[in-house]
Amino acid sequence: MIKQLIAPLQQVMLQKKICPGCTRALDQQTNRLIRINQTEMVTCECTRVFIYDKQLDTYRRALNSELV
Repeated sequence: MIKQLIAPLQQVMLQKKICPGCTRALDQQTNRLIRINQTEMVTCECTRVFIYDKQLDTYRRALNSELV
């Protein structure tokens, strides 16, 4: 029930390129790891990890399988 309320808010924050955890701008994070398939792994200062897709210009939360 709570997840249904919070998930849309988090999606809007990611569309605006803001970390849902700490509200820092993801564009300004310096800890980036360039990956092979036109994506970057961005680590926020609050230790949350996001995947930035350069082609779509969007952020999403990294999956556990991508962190390895």
